[in-house]
Amino acid sequence: MRDTDFFTSMSDRNTAALILALYEADRPLIMKDLQDITNHTQTLRQRIDSMEKDGIVDVEIVSTVHKQVRIGLTEKGKEIALLVSMANTIIPGDISEKSINMRYADPILRLLRGKEYVVQKDIKDVVRSYDSTTKVLAKMEKEGLVTRTVSSESYREIRYSLTTMGKQVADAFETIFRKIRN
Repeated sequence: MRDTDFFTSMSDRNTAALILALYEADRPLIMKDLQDITNHTQTLRQRIDSMEKDGIVDVEIVSTVHKQVRIGLTEKGKEIALLVSMANTIIPGDISEKSINMRYADPILRLLRGKEYVVQKDIKDVVRSYDSTTKVLAKMEKEGLVTRTVSSESYREIRYSLTTMGKQVADAFETIFRKIRN
C-alpha cells in the first residue's frame, strides 16, 4: 500500500537539480533562472511550492517593474543541499542525467536502505508507477547504486540490493527525509 508520508518533495523529478542550482548560486534566484532545469513554468512552480512546504526554500514575490518570484534556500535547505551535493559527487556525470534527480529515486533508495534485498514487486507496491520504477531502477543499476538479481527459486522474483556506493547515497537521502519530516 502506498504511504503518502513516505514521499516528500525529494520524490519529484528535478528536485535535486533545483536544490543544487540554488546552493551553487549562494543567493536567492528568480524563478526564470531555474527554467533551464524545469522549463514548464507550472511544473517548476509546483516543485518550488512543494519544496517550500517541506521547508527547503523561501519564496518571496517582489514587485518591481515586473513581478519576480525569488527563491532561496532556508537553513534546513542548505543542510539538505549539502547532502544532495555529497550524493551527487558520489555518482559520476551531470545531475540532470542521474538517477537521484529522477522521480521516485528518493523513496526507492530509502526503501532499499538497511535491507539485504527488496523484491521488485514490493517496490512497486510503494511506488505505483511501473514506468517510473523501472526507469529509475535501471538507471541506478547502470550507475552502480543497486544490483539486480533474478531469484534462483522463482524466475519472476527480481531482487534489488544496494551496493556500497548505493548505501552511502541512501544514507544521505534518509537523512534528508528525516530533516524534512522534523
